[in-house]
Amino acid sequence: MSSSWRDFGLAALGAFLFGTTILFNRAVARDGLHSSVALGIRFTVAGVLLLGLLAFLRRPLLPPEGERITAIGLGLVFYTVEATAFYMALERGTAAAVALIFYAYPAVIAVTEVALGRSAMSARTIGALLLALGGSAIVAIGGGDVAITTGGIVFICCSIALFSSYVIISDRLLVQTDSITAATWTALGAAAGTTLWGVLAGEWKMPSGDALAALIANGCATAGAFALFFIVLGRIGATRTAIVMALEAVFGVVLSAVFLDESLKAIVALGGTAVLAGAVLAALSTPEPVEQLEAASSP
Repeated sequence: MSSSWRDFGLAALGAFLFGTTILFNRAVARDGLHSSVALGIRFTVAGVLLLGLLAFLRRPLLPPEGERITAIGLGLVFYTVEATAFYMALERGTAAAVALIFYAYPAVIAVTEVALGRSAMSARTIGALLLALGGSAIVAIGGGDVAITTGGIVFICCSIALFSSYVIISDRLLVQTDSITAATWTALGAAAGTTLWGVLAGEWKMPSGDALAALIANGCATAGAFALFFIVLGRIGATRTAIVMALEAVFGVVLSAVFLDESLKAIVALGGTAVLAGAVLAALSTPEPVEQLEAASSP
């Protein structure tokens, strides 16, 4: 199996695990659980599992000194606020509506990467991006009622901006940090940030029963998703990772339809096929370095 297809498979698995987090988050958000409680438990479970994985694999428990503050700060600040905004959007809209808007983020990342001179758009990348965005829109709209409040739109737009920044900064600044170590400290930083917010707001209370089980399952899925995300990010870059991760929208909407009775229509298959085609095209594309493109275009 070629490295491109292996990386595609890992990214697709990561997208599935992220899709399950949409299901779990939507379930507890719909039941009125505070975001700080839901996210604090989710990221704590994920962080502890990832620490155990680092110990088992005998990988570094801490990022290298020059990147330590960045790695922890990304989780403590960026991911805390991003995940909270995403959760608050789920409190104000269906999984389909939230996924529809959120999956503008691959385009945001791609355009930002070009603007920063980090990559140049190839025809394949543009095609993959259009397939991913168009397929996500079809899945979200075809997935059932697309209902979201104005406040929900504001929160999900904030989530897009923060997540795009988080992906680009991670790709550029965590170049020496082990991928699973980076995932671990993103989770632990987010756990600290969301829990502290809940305690200061006076809303932190340990849930029980089905809610607690869902949050533990969410943490397990998050641990796997984070690890796969950082592994793939280091191998294929921010733009192609974001395109393949658009499969999350397909998985999230389908899972929400199956387990939360959010209606699903046959057109979802069309959108899912488009997203999958975009992911495959992204896996096949090998972006040409900007330096080579500039040299080729020089007079």
